[in-house]
Amino acid sequence: MSPAGRKRAGRWTVVLVASLAAHVVALSALSVGSRTAATWESNAIDVTFGTAPPPPRPALLESPVAEPPAAKKTPPTASSVASQRSRRTAALPPAPPKLRATSPTPSKANPILTLDPTSVARAFIVFEEPAPTDASGADPNGLPAVGAAEAEPRNYFEGGGTKRYLSVREPPTLQRHQDGTHRYRGHAFKAIVETDGSVTFDDGYRQGTTLAFDITDAMMRRRGEDPYRVEKRWFLEGTAELRQELFERWRTKQILVALRKLRGRLLRIIEDGTLTTSQKAARVIAMFEDTADDEAGVAARNAITELMAERMPEIDLPSDVP
Repeated sequence: MSPAGRKRAGRWTVVLVASLAAHVVALSALSVGSRTAATWESNAIDVTFGTAPPPPRPALLESPVAEPPAAKKTPPTASSVASQRSRRTAALPPAPPKLRATSPTPSKANPILTLDPTSVARAFIVFEEPAPTDASGADPNGLPAVGAAEAEPRNYFEGGGTKRYLSVREPPTLQRHQDGTHRYRGHAFKAIVETDGSVTFDDGYRQGTTLAFDITDAMMRRRGEDPYRVEKRWFLEGTAELRQELFERWRTKQILVALRKLRGRLLRIIEDGTLTTSQKAARVIAMFEDTADDEAGVAARNAITELMAERMPEIDLPSDVP
């Protein structure tokens, strides 16, 4: 086939394809338009409005009210008066029968109770007589007159302050440790009694696997109050004797330690070759006058006097030291 024939065939092919496409588009447009028109026609509703006349009102039928017939006053007759009297007599209770000689006497074991409200209310009223006074004089029955003290009301609070409690709380239980301290562990706080009798309280929050916290305690501490002051007072009162005993032991040990130190200082002064006898005497007298006025001071002065009498009897210690 020649090139010219091929070109013609191609042109006709393009024309055919274009015409087919145009026909397809036209047919599709027609089908869509027909469907839309059918849809609008199917959804259309014809509504017609009209005005109807109101219905007539029904007529009210008024029925004549019949007046009650006037009551005719009939004059009272003898029979009606007799009937009224008979009704009144029938309404009254029958009179009790009169006791005759042949009728038995009523029994007193079953008294008739009256349910009068006034009598019932008066049954609960207790009348109290006024207490006699000294001015009233002797009793008319011959009994002695009651004094003013006996006539006074009873004091129910008398002797209330002298009563003892049925139970007394036991003192706290302490555990002694190797360092000489005594320790207490309670539900509110922990306490450590030192060797000198002093007490150290530890009421901090417990740490560990569980954390204990009380908002009331925190609020009281914030206001400067101790939430466990009552428990601590009970602890101090219960351990007063033990703490006093520990303090006396501690003070005795402290005095012994102080006397040992004092004796060592005196020996160093006495054995010091660089000091003269007057210098040694001045230092010893200064230490003697520097002692306190309590029990420890008395023990220190006695120790100085004994040592000087043994080592340096020529030194005269003052005797006017308190």
